[in-house]
Order: sequence, then structure tokens, then C-alpha cells
Amino acid sequence: MPKAPAVTNESKALGSKDKLPRLFISRRTKAAAWVVLIVLPVLMVAFIYYHTHRPTVHVVGERTFIDYIILNSDIIIGFIFLIVSAVPFFLVFDKKRPQAREMVPIAVMAAIAVVGRTVFEIIPLPNFKPCSAIIIITAVSFGSEAGFLTGALTALVSNFIFGQGPWTPWQMFTWGFVGFLAGILKNAGVFRADSKEHFRAPFWDRICPEGTNRGDLLMFARSLTDHAPMKLCVYGLFSGFIYGWIMNLYFIVGYIDPINWPAIGAAYVSSFFFDLSHGVCTFLVLWALGDPWIRKLERIKIKFGLTGEERNYILPESRAVVQNDQRGSAGQTHACS
Repeated sequence: MPKAPAVTNESKALGSKDKLPRLFISRRTKAAAWVVLIVLPVLMVAFIYYHTHRPTVHVVGERTFIDYIILNSDIIIGFIFLIVSAVPFFLVFDKKRPQAREMVPIAVMAAIAVVGRTVFEIIPLPNFKPCSAIIIITAVSFGSEAGFLTGALTALVSNFIFGQGPWTPWQMFTWGFVGFLAGILKNAGVFRADSKEHFRAPFWDRICPEGTNRGDLLMFARSLTDHAPMKLCVYGLFSGFIYGWIMNLYFIVGYIDPINWPAIGAAYVSSFFFDLSHGVCTFLVLWALGDPWIRKLERIKIKFGLTGEERNYILPESRAVVQNDQRGSAGQTHACS
């Protein structure tokens, strides 16, 4: 009898490697990750050094062209950082140039994030903004590189309303990193849809009977949560702290002298409620709008071919189709019985 091929350690390693989720679709996405994790933080440190050693300008009436460049250096640095932030996005386009239609969704999502940051300013809660949720939805739908560029663009454009400054590159990187990490986790399969239905226990029907205001509220809660990817919402909650913790580094490096552990601890403790408010807002937006928004963006992406590289996309079925299939299978089962 022929002997079975020996299973070597190398073949075991390859087999286990094939079962692991692919965090990076190709080598270009790995290169994009290196740009995000190494090049951009180096630029941020260089910007801080420039602001701490920025030369003084002359008084009004004696200013030169260099003085005006120094006075507008925050905006110039922001655009430089935006150009570098776009590098990871363009790296994923293998052997072809990105078309205008592939840039439109990012511009639209960034514009929605800017409007959301402006409108939510009226809410009397600190840092209660939906920007991170919109950036995360973009990353889950179009990839981590698109999420990073959306975050960077959101910070730069919205700061024309809220004020440009040395904090702008840090906000661009931080919001971009939140989106980039969301795309990586999505590739790893962390945000798989949860099939569990919420608020379906008989207890809820007893305290919220049908035909009452409480019953209407229960139906509304079910419509929002039945298909909500809860792991994505939990990541949105923690993203508020990720944003705050990175921005705390800017505050510590730029404004605390001397830097010591009590001062670092005070900075992080004082930002807790700001970060919690940011995370709660992100959680609620993803909880209410995450699933339907991602489904619509997936359909738009596949319909118009908005893919920077070849990936195996599957068009998500609409809820109406899924419900009809379930009703049909239930009817067949009843007929057979």
C-alpha cells in the first residue's frame, strides 16, 4: 500500500497560516500600514519640534514673506500631513490610477463627519461627536486605508470651523488611526454580524404590550438592534478612549514641562469623561445606523466597482429578501407537517 505523505512541521505551519484571517490583503496594504505606524508619527514629532522652536515674526508693517508663511504654518503643515495621509490609500491601487468615482465616497463621508461634528456642537456634552462612528463605517465598507484618509480629511476640514493649530496633525492621525484599526479588525473577522435577536424575550412583550406607546418604543428598539453588529459598537465605545489617549500625548509633549508621572496621570484622569462621552456617542451611532449604512455602502461599492484592488466581495442580501426566504421556508415546513 502506498504510504501517506508525511506531515512536516512546515506543512502544519502553512495549514495553520491559511486558516488565520488575512489582516492585510496584499503587500501594498502592509506598506500602507508601515506608512501609518512609522512615517506619520515621525512627522508628528517633527511638527511638535517645529512649534516649540518656531521663530518669532516681525511686527505689523515690517513682516516679510517668510513671516506670513510662519503665521500660516499650521494650515500648511495640515495640508502636508494630508498629502502624506493619502499615501496609504493610493498604495492599494495596484497598477492603476484611482478614478474620481473612487474618491467621491471618501469626500462624501468626510463631509458628513464634518457636518456631524458641527451640528452636535449644540449638545451640552463634552466631545459628544459622531465623527469616529462615520469614519469607522467608512473603514469597514471601503477598507482601512480609506478609513484613515477619511479621518485625516475630517479633522483638517472641520478645523477650518473649530480652529487650526498644532493639534490638527494629531487629530488627523488619531481619527485616521481609529478608522485604519477598524478596517484591520474587520479583515480579521472581528466584526462578523451577530445573529442574536435583541429584546425578543417574552418579558419585553409583557412590560411593553402591543398597541401602546411602550409597545411602539419596543418595536423601534427591535428595528434598531436586531441586526446591530455589537462587536463593532463596542469597538466604537473604546475608540473614544483611543482618540483621547493619543491626543493626551500631544498635550503632554507640547504643554507639560517637566514631564513626570503625576502630570501624565492627571492628564489622563482629567480626560476620562471627555473620552467616555465621545465613546458613548460613537457607540450609539453605530448601534442605530451601523448595519444599514454599511449595507448600503457595500452595495454602492460593488455596483460602481469602487475597489482599489481585487477582493472577493459578496453582495449582501437585503433584509426584505432574507425575511421572504425565512417566511417561505417556514411555510414549507408547516405544509409538510
